[in-house]
Amino acid sequence: METTEEPVTEAVDEEEIETYTVSGAVYGISEEDTVKIMLSKCTGKTVVSQDLEIGQTAFSISDVPTGEYTLCMLINGATAMMKPVQVAGDTTVEDIHVVRVTGTILGLPEGVTASVYLKPENKDVMVMPLKVISNGDITEFTHKVVPGFYRMTVMAEGYEDYTAPDVIEVGDDDVVLDPIEMVLKLEIVTTSLSTGTEGTAYSTELQATGGKEPLTWAITGGTLPEGLTLDTVTGVISGTPANSGDYSFEVTVTDFLGHTFSQTLNLSIARRSSGGSSGGSSSSSDSANSGTNTDVTKTTFTDREIKEAINLSQGTVTLVAPVGQKSLVLTGDQYKQLIETGKELIISVQDVKVVLNPAAIDLPENAKLEFKVEELADGKAVELVSQTDYQLIGKVFEINMEIKSDGNTEKNPLKQSVRVSLPVKSDMWLDGTHHRLDVFYYNESESKWEPMHAIHNTNGQVLTFSTPHFSKYAVLSKPEKNFSDVTGHWGQKDIERMAARGIVGGYQDHSFRPDANITRAELATLLSRLLGLNEKATITFGDVTEKDWHYESIAKAFQAGIVRGYHDGSFKPNQYVTREQMAAMIANALENEGISIGQNDASLGLFTDAGSISPWARQSVATASALGIVKGIISEQKVKFAPGKQATRAEATVMLARLLDITESAKLNL
Repeated sequence: METTEEPVTEAVDEEEIETYTVSGAVYGISEEDTVKIMLSKCTGKTVVSQDLEIGQTAFSISDVPTGEYTLCMLINGATAMMKPVQVAGDTTVEDIHVVRVTGTILGLPEGVTASVYLKPENKDVMVMPLKVISNGDITEFTHKVVPGFYRMTVMAEGYEDYTAPDVIEVGDDDVVLDPIEMVLKLEIVTTSLSTGTEGTAYSTELQATGGKEPLTWAITGGTLPEGLTLDTVTGVISGTPANSGDYSFEVTVTDFLGHTFSQTLNLSIARRSSGGSSGGSSSSSDSANSGTNTDVTKTTFTDREIKEAINLSQGTVTLVAPVGQKSLVLTGDQYKQLIETGKELIISVQDVKVVLNPAAIDLPENAKLEFKVEELADGKAVELVSQTDYQLIGKVFEINMEIKSDGNTEKNPLKQSVRVSLPVKSDMWLDGTHHRLDVFYYNESESKWEPMHAIHNTNGQVLTFSTPHFSKYAVLSKPEKNFSDVTGHWGQKDIERMAARGIVGGYQDHSFRPDANITRAELATLLSRLLGLNEKATITFGDVTEKDWHYESIAKAFQAGIVRGYHDGSFKPNQYVTREQMAAMIANALENEGISIGQNDASLGLFTDAGSISPWARQSVATASALGIVKGIISEQKVKFAPGKQATRAEATVMLARLLDITESAKLNL
């Protein structure tokens, strides 16, 4: 035992100082831990410190003068406890019990040092971090602290700080944290913009590095020249500037994790030379007809503007109709040029965005393509929704695409699905009520609204869905679901979120039964809903008939390769699912969505019982673990996977919530 002392600077003669002993014991430490006990004055100056020897749990600090102190304990160099101590005589501190907080860090190259800070909530104190050196793959760490409530921050040079979204509650049992993803610092690398010309189509794409995609762009200071807009998803500034001049504005990019970076940019718009064409992204004529377009609700482009938009584009070509315009028209010649670029086309009308492959439409050279977005009158919109349990959010949009040629009109000429995004007001993203929203299309033949299972793009604040046709679409809010038995449950947040998304449901008595086991039929049904499996399918399992409530869901999941049957031709729908079986179904779902991380057995090292995972499930568990979908179970101070344990409804819901986040993020990055 090593004890170091420093002189106590008190305004008292040395012979008058009375000293005492402060003692106590620490439990929960191991032989691998280094432990330092310190007593500090209110000024922060250390008075006495003591290093515990290997295997030592008790400490005793002598020659401590009367006064108020802070007893601080460092375990492996990191602050594990800070508590006030009043010394007025020999003092025995209440036994100190520390708990393991374990986690994994992803995204750091080998050799990079991360600092993990656990700071007591609502306390303005400085703590020492746990230093963790990355091994280049999945880096594990164990931080030991006393029970309490903590805020966690992880820092690494050149990377964005990670701040845990929720307060970490440390009780008597060990805590396993969600994986921590570190990303390179987000930065806008575009520092200058090319000069534009008034009345001439302009397009440039802002570039950023670092962060986690998808990125969202916004103008946060100043204004763009009239006629130009910034696409919040692609970062493309495009349109036709109306006036010359020098403009300065601030642009901010936000990544998927909420990191931001702002940059001030300057844009010069030159005066148009006399005699130049005045076409643009407003009502105008094409180059073959210089007459005035009398329909002020339509946006047309000159051939020159289309060529300039193509030349200035990078990943996509973006065409934006000005505010108030209800349609956008392209000639066959112009559309042919767009096809030849091999790039995706983004069309934006009345804040409705459509992303399509131009080759998805056959447009004759002598024809015109018109994309129209019309808002239904409020009375008609309310009438269409009034017969449902849903609440209308915003407007009902009637979206159409038509080919017009020689007096003939062909509607909805799509050969493949397109992506459509509808806007949702900001407050619904801030308070979390967006989880109850979905895009619905109005099925005219059956006079009913049908869900599109839209992706929630939190950064872009839009709902995005794929469709092979156009129709009436609206953002509708589903009724709120409240369960009687999830308040205070560890899975409450994800259970309520997944219920709001319509993926999980409860029972007639308004319970959810989070700790009940989940069956194979139930899990197949949840996965089918989550993935939006709509294609009709049939199955021939001996124990699943068309009369069963779960027949269609199991059939769709089986056809998608997510679930399988047994050698005897049965499915065993009522059999409870084990944790390794659930991991296998989740891995199959990831594969169905085209998401793969390859062979990655390293994550199995997190679990002390990895050897008991069945050979057929090992890679599935490794994949789901590496992506943070499945976590371990603390048992006997060890992190286990418990492959044979029957999964509960809460466990399944939480894992599927993580799966949903991953699949939606992947779809947004297509």
